[in-house]
Amino acid sequence: MARSILEIAKEAAERDNTAPPPATLFGTNDRISKLLRGAAKDTIREIMRKAVSRGLSDLHSTWGLVLQPGIYAYDLPPDFLRIIPNTEHRGGFPMGFSGPATPEAWASFVYGGGGGRATFGAWRIRNNMIVFDPTPTSQELVTIEYISRYMVVSPIVTGDYDMSQTPPQAVSPVVPRDGFLDGDASEVIYESQSDFEYETAPGWDAALWTAEMSEILRRINPLATVGVTPEVRRENFTADTDFPAFDDDYLLSLGMTFRLRRGLGLPYAEQAGEYEEEMEMKFATDAGGVRSFIIGGTDEVADVLPMGGGRWLLS
Repeated sequence: MARSILEIAKEAAERDNTAPPPATLFGTNDRISKLLRGAAKDTIREIMRKAVSRGLSDLHSTWGLVLQPGIYAYDLPPDFLRIIPNTEHRGGFPMGFSGPATPEAWASFVYGGGGGRATFGAWRIRNNMIVFDPTPTSQELVTIEYISRYMVVSPIVTGDYDMSQTPPQAVSPVVPRDGFLDGDASEVIYESQSDFEYETAPGWDAALWTAEMSEILRRINPLATVGVTPEVRRENFTADTDFPAFDDDYLLSLGMTFRLRRGLGLPYAEQAGEYEEEMEMKFATDAGGVRSFIIGGTDEVADVLPMGGGRWLLS
């Protein structure tokens, strides 16, 4: 797990004897703390802007959206930055196709052997909303992998979750770390009530959700015994205990050091150069987003990795 922003700030200040380490970042307005707060925000923004189109893997989230009959436009998640290409699924099938589900059937369809049919389906993002065509005529579940623009993560505090809802829902603009669910997906996901019966394991009855959050998580995962606290994503650092969404916080520490030195009027070229090198390395080695693949072989395909004895090609 990444260190807290206060721990990172102390390291950034102490590097190359730049400044005394701060005792707190958000409980004071002394010069060092103010410069470090600004340095953290600017470094996070730069990392986000320089990330490739598929984003850093630490910033990937899943958006579950329950489409309602007659409604074609829906708000984007509060932390939405951009869709990860080729991850849009509507009704269990890739957006725009319905039919072939197995690799064999898909390959047969792609290479002209039949086995499926294309069904027109489209989406478009505009004016901070996503619009679907055709308009749904019944409840449908859409899942989309997207890049979150919230790079700050922290344990939940009072006010982050609405405990009166079933299950508890994050209060906007805070979002759960792993994904955002818009709408009640229970009727779409579970076709019958036999999956979760009252008074039987795993105990998904009304009484479950009136318990404390730690008790809820213990019932979901019996191995979770103490200190169970879910995490949420936030837009900015607001407390000393917040931490970055990526575990490799050394990059953030370097960026804060060179910005602190620049703000203090000290030489910073060496620290800035090291920061740029580390940033290039992180982007080059990060897993990134999903990648498209080709089923079936060809004699020569550029920039692909053969898999499955050469029958699958990963571009």
